[in-house]
Amino acid sequence: MRSPENNDILWKALLDGVIDFIATDHAPHTLEEKAQGYPNTPSGMPGVETSLPLMLTQAMQGRCSVAQVSNWMSGAVAKGYKIPNKGAIAPGYDADLVLVDLNTYRPVLKEELQTKCGWSPFEGWNLTGWPIITIVGGQVVYDRGKFNTEVRGKALSFVRIRLNLDKKTHPP
Repeated sequence: MRSPENNDILWKALLDGVIDFIATDHAPHTLEEKAQGYPNTPSGMPGVETSLPLMLTQAMQGRCSVAQVSNWMSGAVAKGYKIPNKGAIAPGYDADLVLVDLNTYRPVLKEELQTKCGWSPFEGWNLTGWPIITIVGGQVVYDRGKFNTEVRGKALSFVRIRLNLDKKTHPP
């Protein structure tokens, strides 16, 4: 949403609980692909790397709390999609954690991005909350700029929900 008015509406919906959680589809299209004219331009943008720092920067500016960001980007996602053993630090849950630095701000630089497309719409934005250590299934996969490529996550399981969209039982 590009306009300030639309952004304000989204924030209000998020803070009021109308929007349950935040996620990114991470559509890492190249700039060449994005430069195609409509309708050939693929939708979406790269976002998985910057979504947490973007939200934590908003928390540090007082727009929301760090606890709300944690819930919106973890607990509420697991609950919304009914993903077992995710979204909490508790016995029986997978040890998937990210430790961040909320005291250091640094700009989004395309040279530092890990996404295959090599760009971000947030390039140059000064953000905080960048991951310092990332743990998946109890194993460190990222530690201060170094990746452990031996550790891999595993496919998630979801509870499928079937909607009955029969016009006889759900009038328009």
